[in-house]
Amino acid sequence: MKKRNRLTICLVAGVLILAVSATAAFGSVNGYSKYKEAVKALALETDNFTANGTLKMICDGKEVVHVTEDYAMDGHNMSSHSISKDSMGSHEQYETILNGVNTWFDVNDRYYYQSEYETDSSSLGGNLLGVDQDDEMARRMVNFMEIAADTVVGELKNNFVQVGKENGATLYQVEIAKNQVPSLVNAGLSLFAYSVGQSHDYDYTVNYEDYSATAIQNYEKVTGETLPETFKEGYINGGNEQWYEDNAENWEEKYYEVLEKNNGGIVYVKADGTYDYYADYDAFAAAKPELVADNLESYIGQDMTLEKVLCNFGVDDKGNLTSNQITVNFNTTDQDGEHHTLVITGDVTISNYGTTTVQPLDVGDREKYA
Repeated sequence: MKKRNRLTICLVAGVLILAVSATAAFGSVNGYSKYKEAVKALALETDNFTANGTLKMICDGKEVVHVTEDYAMDGHNMSSHSISKDSMGSHEQYETILNGVNTWFDVNDRYYYQSEYETDSSSLGGNLLGVDQDDEMARRMVNFMEIAADTVVGELKNNFVQVGKENGATLYQVEIAKNQVPSLVNAGLSLFAYSVGQSHDYDYTVNYEDYSATAIQNYEKVTGETLPETFKEGYINGGNEQWYEDNAENWEEKYYEVLEKNNGGIVYVKADGTYDYYADYDAFAAAKPELVADNLESYIGQDMTLEKVLCNFGVDDKGNLTSNQITVNFNTTDQDGEHHTLVITGDVTISNYGTTTVQPLDVGDREKYA
């Protein structure tokens, strides 16, 4: 579960990258350069800052994903507090990496968990995205992404507007209408949408209601041993991954044998180890709509176009990105030919560059899971 924090960070970073791509074609050379360099510096060079972000996905007027994250980074140390809400419910977690020790817990846990955190060139301490800039492949990838963004710079530079200053930062706004979206962007989105739809022809997956619970249930069935409840709770919440590697049998194989026998499909495994089989994604979605409510596959399958982008951001006099709010509106067509609206919004503020410190995690009255 603690890996959800990584996902949240990636989602927020993805919104920033999308903002760069979308606004590249519409900023003045000076404004675009400031924005691009600020985002690059935050993602690839900065190792001391505080960020607060919110990401939402709204489909046909209904909010299906809502993620918030408070994040602080100081070299090899970091702390985060994330809350995510989607079709599976709500999840809130705290995590800290401090002096080589990773500590985390879910708000509903009785325990907190700790493990050693090994630092290397691709971990915390280098940059937010963990990219080793001394690596030739990484350098070439960054160069490619930058040139790709620059390539879409066209004649529509008047959309970029400086709207004022606030707290030492210069504020900008970019608004892109449907008829101003570069054809390259919509061609790429159309290709993406079609690939999503085509992927359903090759469904070959096993989905689990509760993977950890099924692993424990299988272990007890095979060995005849009843594991203590405290152990089960700790394992399910990520406190003892080594146990699975040391003790669990290859209990998943039988589910993949079902896929082989049926030349594909989807196997949905319940917590007790029993399962249901579905011939394809559409059959699975019809039977388990609550599990796919926030999946893009429910809204995309034939086409996708960018309808509108509104982006506001601030850059201080040192070239640091201080804020970024973006709203992106899409029109999509699903496999059945039905049209949908998809709106993605992101709101990020970044502060305390060079002055952020990470404090020990307050675990309250929770016990350390041994």
